[in-house]
This record gives sequence, C-alpha cells and structure tokens, in this order.
Amino acid sequence: MSRSAQSSTNRRDLLAGAAASVAALGLSGAPAFGQSSHLKIGALLPLTGGLRLLAEQMWLGVEAAVGEINGAGGVLGRPIEILYRDAQGAPQGLAAQCRALVEEEGVSAVVGPFIAAGRKAASRALKDLNVPLVCASNNEGNHCLSNFFSLGPVPNQDTLPLIHHLDAGEGRSYFLVGSYSSWQRGGFSQAALNILNDEGGKVLGQAHTNIGERNFKRVIKWIDESEADTVIFCVPRPHGAAFVEQARAQGLLERVRFGWVGFNEIHAAQLMPDEARAVTTVTPFIAADPEGGVPDLVDRMHRVSNDETIVTYYGFTHYAAVTAIAEACRKSGEVSAASVLATLPNLTFGSATGPITIDAASHHASYNLVVARGDGDRLSIVERLGQIAADPGCSAA
Repeated sequence: MSRSAQSSTNRRDLLAGAAASVAALGLSGAPAFGQSSHLKIGALLPLTGGLRLLAEQMWLGVEAAVGEINGAGGVLGRPIEILYRDAQGAPQGLAAQCRALVEEEGVSAVVGPFIAAGRKAASRALKDLNVPLVCASNNEGNHCLSNFFSLGPVPNQDTLPLIHHLDAGEGRSYFLVGSYSSWQRGGFSQAALNILNDEGGKVLGQAHTNIGERNFKRVIKWIDESEADTVIFCVPRPHGAAFVEQARAQGLLERVRFGWVGFNEIHAAQLMPDEARAVTTVTPFIAADPEGGVPDLVDRMHRVSNDETIVTYYGFTHYAAVTAIAEACRKSGEVSAASVLATLPNLTFGSATGPITIDAASHHASYNLVVARGDGDRLSIVERLGQIAADPGCSAA
C-alpha cells in the first residue's frame, strides 16, 4: 500500500473509531500541563451518513487547531480536549447528544453540525443549557440565537458576490439548481432577488433536486431548453460533481457560465481539468493561496493527516471555530461556557487569511473572501474581494 493510501486509510480508521466509540481524539501527543482540567469542546461531525469526505475536512481543521494550541501551552494553561459525536447528517438525536456533552462531559462549547436542521436543533438545545454553538459550515442565514455563532459563509457572502462576478452588470439570464434544504432554498431566494433588483437579470427557471441525486440529465435538458446563459448551482455534497460531468457530456458547459456555491478542492479533484476550469465560486479559503498564513495552515493539516491530503475551506472554518473558542477564553481570563458566550460577540482574532470578526448583533463572522475557479485538481484565485460582513437577515439580540 502506498504512503498516501495508508494515510487515507488511517484517517478513515480514526473517523470510524470516533463514530464507534465517540471518544476524544484531540489529546494524542499533547504535552504535559500543570493543571488536570481541560477546555472541553464538543464536535458534532457527520461521521456516518455518507458525508465522510466532508467529515474528514472538518476533523482536519479541528485537529490542526488543537495541535497548535496545545503545543503552545493550551488555553490559560489548560489543554483542549475534543469530544467527537456523530451528527449522522441528520437532526434526530442531536438535542440528547448536546445535553450529554454538557451535563456529563462538561463542555464549554460545541462546534457543528453540518446540516441546517441539525444546527437549529443543536443551538436550541444548547441555548437552554447556556452553552455556545459555533457553526463552521455554509448556511442559509435567518437563524440567530444568543448562543449561536456562525463562521461559515451566508448567502450575501458567497452567493451574491458570485452572481455579481458572473453577471458583470450584463443582466444575464439565470437558471438556479439546488437540493431540497433550507440553505439552498434560502440562498437561491436571496440570489434571485439580487439578480432581479440589482443586476437586471432574469431567472428563467429553478430546479430543486433530491439530496443525494446523481442523475441530472433531465435538469440539464431543461436548462438547455430554457436558453439560460448562466447556471448557479448549490449542491455542496461531493456528488454534485456528477452534474458538471453530465453538463459537459450534453454540451451545456460550452455555452453557459457556471457558478457553484460551495465548490471546493474535493469537487475539483473529481472533475476533468476542462470541467473544473468551467466552474467559478466564492469562498473564504483555497488551499493553493500563496499569501498570508495559508501555506502554513495547509502544512499543519498535512501533518495531521500524515500526507498531502486535500484541504478545503471546511478545514479552514473548523480550525477557525476552535481558535475562536480558545481566544474567547483567553480574552475573558476564564475557561467556561459563560465566558465563551460573553466574549465571542464582537471578538476579532487572526486567521490564515486575515482577521475574522464575529458581529456583536448577529453573531455571524466577517472575513476575507475570494472569487476562485477550478484549476486542475485545485482552485486558483481570480479576484480578492476583501472583507465582506455577514448579513444573515436576523439579530441575536
């Protein structure tokens, strides 16, 4: 077995072990500390349920942050301990898992989960326990609670800038494709309003496919018949690459501009080079960015995985989530759920791509974003957009 294959197997084994035993994985190789207590953080990852590739990215980010912080002495002299739980890509059982993490394990914060319904279920359960939930995935916005914090892009940060870039003031004709979830529906709704009100464009059709759908041929035919010249695609799961492959086979990629909300290096690696080059996205992070602290962060994640595994923005945002919790404790001078809740609003902390600020009112983060395009099995930057403040359409106050 090659070194790369062995490392991939090791990551799968670690994730499988976390799912089977719900064990803490964050302290291997940690230095000795003078105090016996820890900063405990729960991590709700989709360890099962068909989302292994995304769970690996989230795990890489969490582990890289823990390794760096613990290697530098921990938080106020205390090591971070991560308690992984399987969110399964579904909301069922999350409230009970959150209660157990707080009441039995004593966590000061929880990171995750991935899906919209899960985030809402977990944040509401943790609100009753006065414990913060830090979401690190793209989300649809329109969900604000006093204990809910978002480090993942919302539609005004990733969808609307993507449309502005593709449209370039031309008032193009659009077809929107997503899967059945509140993120895609909410994101597309806001995107359509932006096109109609600001760009003068026209939405000629929308298709909401089933989650897990792999046969897009009928949707592609519908797009072709509509004569739309721009497609905005919002299927974040890895199987979304099948749409691009089928669009190329049916000749659609040759005549349309194609924007994909959530496109990342996992998708690019699944596509042929000409297919990847046809895809444009807006993202807070690409692994090939040569500037700032990105090369160092990618190297840290490669050391976690023991090989040059794919690194995506999910790794970056989950790294940032753990960092934000640690910084909140340092700033307050206390390791507790109450201190994290009180200090995360209006917190600014450094990241590989520049400063991140969590808005005091909405609890959503502003950070630097880029327009990027597929470039072989990676992404390359087309334009740096600078900081874009989140507008989730709600307030935590």
